[in-house]
Formats: sequence, structure tokens, C-alpha cells
Amino acid sequence: MLLQRLAGYAEENVTVAPFHREREFLWRLDLFTDGRATRLTGLREPDGKRRGQYRVAPAVTRTVGVAPQLGADDAQYVFGWGDDTTKPARVAECRDRFAALVRAWAADAPHDAAAARLARFYRDEAMPPRPDGVGAKDGVLIAVDDELVIRRPSLVRFWTTEVARRKGGTTPRAGLCLVCGKHRPLLNSMPGTVAKRLVPGAGNDAALVSVNEPVFGYGLITGLEHTPICFDCGNAVSASLTHLLGSRHAINLPGQDSRTAWWVIGAKEPDVLSGFAAEPDPDQVNALLRKLRSGELAQAAQLAQRVDSDEWFCSLTVGGNASRIIVRDWIDMPLPTVLLNLARWYRDLRMVSRGSDEPVVFGPWRLVLATGRWDRRGGERGRYAEIGSTSGRRRAHVQRDLLARALRGVPLPPSVLHHVLHRIASDRRIDAARAALVRLALCDPREKESRVSAGLDENNTDPAYLYGRVFAHLEKIQLKALGNDVNTTYGDRFMASAMGNPVPAVMEGRKLATAWLAKLRRKPQTKATEHALRTTLTTLIAKIDAAEPLAGFLPPRRQAQFVLGYHQQWAEDARQARAHRKNAAFDGAGE
Repeated sequence: MLLQRLAGYAEENVTVAPFHREREFLWRLDLFTDGRATRLTGLREPDGKRRGQYRVAPAVTRTVGVAPQLGADDAQYVFGWGDDTTKPARVAECRDRFAALVRAWAADAPHDAAAARLARFYRDEAMPPRPDGVGAKDGVLIAVDDELVIRRPSLVRFWTTEVARRKGGTTPRAGLCLVCGKHRPLLNSMPGTVAKRLVPGAGNDAALVSVNEPVFGYGLITGLEHTPICFDCGNAVSASLTHLLGSRHAINLPGQDSRTAWWVIGAKEPDVLSGFAAEPDPDQVNALLRKLRSGELAQAAQLAQRVDSDEWFCSLTVGGNASRIIVRDWIDMPLPTVLLNLARWYRDLRMVSRGSDEPVVFGPWRLVLATGRWDRRGGERGRYAEIGSTSGRRRAHVQRDLLARALRGVPLPPSVLHHVLHRIASDRRIDAARAALVRLALCDPREKESRVSAGLDENNTDPAYLYGRVFAHLEKIQLKALGNDVNTTYGDRFMASAMGNPVPAVMEGRKLATAWLAKLRRKPQTKATEHALRTTLTTLIAKIDAAEPLAGFLPPRRQAQFVLGYHQQWAEDARQARAHRKNAAFDGAGE
């Protein structure tokens, strides 16, 4: 089904010529028919980075053998220039085979002046001087009279025939294609690859289907003997993969082990999917949640399961290993079911923050960022280590786990919660994004209602949650009494240990709070503050005394409750402070 979906996508969305794909080129060779001198120029961008120009050029899968592309190729093929990574004899063979392919094109197209000029270059002329810094695998474009030869119609026709000869053999076998279901000439090997920049982990340009060694094939047979695919479908699969993985509907964050791309069949792409990868639109999310609460999404998903739906959602997650593509996940389900999963994702992801009165949601980028190390030296208030940096200490599969939760509707694996808790304890940093990840890990996407609140839950009697609230309140008391001029705060000293067992940390905090409250009580301007803080602390302690006592070290899910209690108490205090300032300003304006 995967290959069929990819072939169908190419039919509707891909307009690239057969057996072509986009690749990077760093050099351009210009030839002329009017006597002007041959010219070799660099194509690197002027920003100082080693980036060239991307062009759609003839391309076919090549593994260990010598297999030239036509009209544009690596420097070792176009000029016979090697480097420290190549063998001179092989490089010479690459140039000879490229020149032979050019001559074959010229013979096939006797009236094409560009083909004749390029053939004459390889027959009669010397190679241009080699510039410094040219690598054997640097891409080289070729132009005749300022026109790229890869755009010549005769070249495209000849290249299609050449690929059929290479990939089908001198006498192509015919049979039933497993993709289109038609009786057609079949491939011996896949004709196209996907650029390694689009496949995380790939060491070279990678192929989705590759049986180039006996150990990989059924019955120790190489080629596609047991995977019958016709030429058109083979080209369509490779073209679709390149198009999808390079589109705006692809997610791949640095340092992660996969790239995910999705598309919709039979329907217009829902607005809520357009902003999913980055920052979701709050209005779109709220509209989706209203449909979830009304039962509209559940009814549509149930109907789609009973009746064959015309609207489908496809998602492909891939990684790489050497020259092969690893399919890490493949989703092919009715679009209403995916929208239901996505709505439950946002329902369970919403979280209050210290800066907003309403719960907020995050895109995958912000969530993956929050799983990294918090650097207190990064700016005035600190920041997360950049995504992709080795110092970030993120799990390589976090992005994949989050997308499976959002699109497939499966619970997050325990490893995500364990990692986030470890980072919180190490960094002593709890913010809305990390709290949202913790809540997401506690929620079961299959439940009709979320059991974990997005904001402060006064009815939550879990002692771990209550201890988190008390811990946050003790931090607040210290802040009110001593201000920001404290080298090591109460939270800095006790956060890591309190997550595992909050009882000793809170007992010590209550002793320290006596002096903090006394300092506030001595000042007339803070007496009311002291009374309010002491009253709240007494109320919270009473709730703990009424709850079941904690025994020993907290397991991860109880630690998660502590984290939520801590964060949500701080967010509620911040909301009340904003409301108080707003009311005070309104009263002052009325006077």
C-alpha cells in the first residue's frame, strides 16, 4: 500500500521529468559554439558556506559500480578529477564512461548542436585547469551557449531509454507490477534515490527498495525478482519521496533520527494541519477542540471506520542506514480518525503558563526543544541548548514519539517521561512546555476525557501533587522575603531531591519559611502579604496532612504529579497577581 500511495501522489503532484531529481551543484562548465573559450565557474553562495545551486538533473541509483549521469554529474565523472577518497583507476573509468555516454547521446541526436559540441569537447579538447578545493563528488553542471544541456528535449528522451536499458537489462522481463497491477516491463533495480540530506542517518543518497546483495533478497536472489515493479511506478516512488520529504509538510529537527512527511487524499488539507509542525494557530486549535467536545469528531471517525472513507491521511516517517531508507512509521487511515487523534493531542497538551491567563499549546519544535538541557548561562535568564547540538542531550527518537502520539493516537512511551523528569531534576527548570510534556505522558489518548487538568486542580488530592504545590509556595515566600538577591534559592537546593522524595525538602522549607515570614511581618508594607502567604501555606499543609502519607521514593508517574503541582501553583499565583494589578489599576483610574 505504501508504494501504491506514493505512486498515486506522483501522478497528481509531481511534474519532474522521468528519472530526474534535484541535487546540489558547486561548479558550472560553459562551452560555446561561436569560438569563445571554455569557462569553469564556481556556484557557491557568497555567504561563505559550502552551498551550491540546486537543479533538477538526470539521476539514477548507483551503488558501488561506475554509472554516469547524463549532462551533469560529479567532478570525477565530468573531468576525471579525484581526491584523497578516490582511486585513480576508478576515476579514470568514471570519466571514460561519462564521455562514452555523451557520445552515445550525440549519435542518437545528430541534429542537436549542444550534444555535438559536448561530444567534441571530450573528443578533441583538454580539460580546463583545476581550481583549488574541487572535490571528486562536487556536482558539475554543463551548459552550451548559456543553456544547460540537461534541459535539452533530446537528452531527456535519450536518458529515459538509457535508464530502461540499465535497470531492465538488455531484454527486460515483463510481468504484473505489484504497484499499479498492470502487465508491464519490470525493473531489475530501483532507478532513483533520495538525497541524503532528506534522510536522517543516511551516509549516501538512499533508496527505498534495494536488493543489491544476495543476503538482502528472498532466496538469496539479487534484484527485484520477488518485488515486481514497473519502470513508471519505480520512477514515481522515487520522485514522490523526494518531493514529499523536501516539502513544507515534512518535519525533521536537527539531531533527530527521522523525517516525517504527510499528505491528504480526497480532501483539502485541514487548516489545523498547516500549522501543526511549527506554532499551531490558537483559533484553529480551539475550533478543533470544540468539535471534540461536541462529539462531532468521534462521530465522523466512527462513520469513516464503518464506511469506506473517500478522505485519507498518509504519513511516512523515514530514517537512513548507509544507502538504504528505513521506514520507521507508516500511517494510512481515514482523515477523520487522524483529526480525532490530533484533537485529543491538543486536549492533553494544553497547559497553563506564568505569562498567560489561558492554557497554551505547543508545536513539535517547542516540545523537542524543551527535552534538551537548560543552559543558565545562555543569556540573562538562560535558554535551552540548540536543537541538534551534542550538548543538548536529547533523545534521537523524541520527535518520532511525539508525532506518533499526535497522528496515530498512541500513548507516549515511558522513556519520554523518564527523560523529561531527568532533565528537570538536572536543570532545576520547569516551564509550560516541560509541564505540557509531563501532562501528555500522563494522559491516555484513548479516553474520552482527560484525567489530568491543564490548570491548577483544587480537587487533586494526590499527595505528590500537593507537595509540588507546597514546594512552589515555599519558593514564593522566599522570593517575597529576600527578593532576587539570593545566590542559591530554595528551589536550587532541593528541587532534584524533592522530585524523588519531597517530604524532607518540604520539612526543611517549613523551617526556613518561619524566618522568611517573620521578615515580611516586621515591615508594615508587607504585613498583609505575610498574612496571605502564611494562610495559604497552612491550607496546603492541612491538605497534605489529610491525604495518604508518601512512603519512600516516588515512581516516575508520581514525580510527574509533583512537577504538575509545582508548575500549576506558580501559574495560578501569576494569574492572580495579574488580576490584582488590573483591579488596582482600574480602581485607581476610577478615583
